[in-house]
Amino acid sequence: MKPRHQHPIPEAPTLDFSHLHAVHVLPKHCPDLHLIQVGCGGIGAQLAASTIRIARECQRLYQHVRISFYDGDTVEEKNLIRQQFCEAEVGRNKAEALAYRLNLAWGLAIEAYPHNFTRLQHGFGNTPDTLTILLGGVDNAAARKSLHHAIANQEPEHAGQVWWIDGGNLSHHGQILIGNTGRLDVLSRGFTIPNICTALPSPAFLHPELLKPLPDEKPTRRQSCAELALRDPQSLTINAVIAAHMSDYLLRLVLTKNLRRYATYVDMESGSVRSLAITRTQLEQSLGQPLSTLPTAA
Repeated sequence: MKPRHQHPIPEAPTLDFSHLHAVHVLPKHCPDLHLIQVGCGGIGAQLAASTIRIARECQRLYQHVRISFYDGDTVEEKNLIRQQFCEAEVGRNKAEALAYRLNLAWGLAIEAYPHNFTRLQHGFGNTPDTLTILLGGVDNAAARKSLHHAIANQEPEHAGQVWWIDGGNLSHHGQILIGNTGRLDVLSRGFTIPNICTALPSPAFLHPELLKPLPDEKPTRRQSCAELALRDPQSLTINAVIAAHMSDYLLRLVLTKNLRRYATYVDMESGSVRSLAITRTQLEQSLGQPLSTLPTAA
């Protein structure tokens, strides 16, 4: 007897086993650690608490752990629904509000800078004893350019000590990326140690479109995060999801030392999350050419 209702048999999903062959990232060993969070709004305010917890654990591994927050924006009433601020903080600078609150809670000395980030403020590559991690939670191309320049202008011998973890999103989807160089010659040497990767393309090298302003980013005056959010309403949970993935990248990079992916793409509409494993083959696919044929930078 035939069944009363016949349903099509779904196709078997395509399985990706590349993670089984992934190698882990090895940043340069340094006695000191500096975590620089750039952006303290939608993603950054969610990320900050996890950054602090990871920093406290890192005190067991590093002689000195320094934490800095950067943001030139002010907390507005319209921010309260999506960002981790309260009414008492309306009118305060976002970096200062977060640092003050977390310093009280954890007894720390987080440095707050109430302005936009520039690489010249820290002299990257000039402090060989410090591993620097840039945590980018910004919402525009101009801010990402500052982070990109901090990576791109490094000397090759210092590429392993400054890393950029970037998180970004639109209304219902986003991405998390990590890298430490924009130099092709440095990338070509990234897999010389067996089972270890020492170089990954910076977020802007992997996705150059991140440095191109969207049409909404070209107003006659600079708009606040709240005004941008009202033009492009976001899911109430997308910032937290992106921040959670960024936290895991940071944890695996500086603490557990087992980060084996360099890009993660999140789609809240479909509920899907897809990551790119750190393998030579996968990286060559992302770059569009074999690593062995990459030209040497002048």
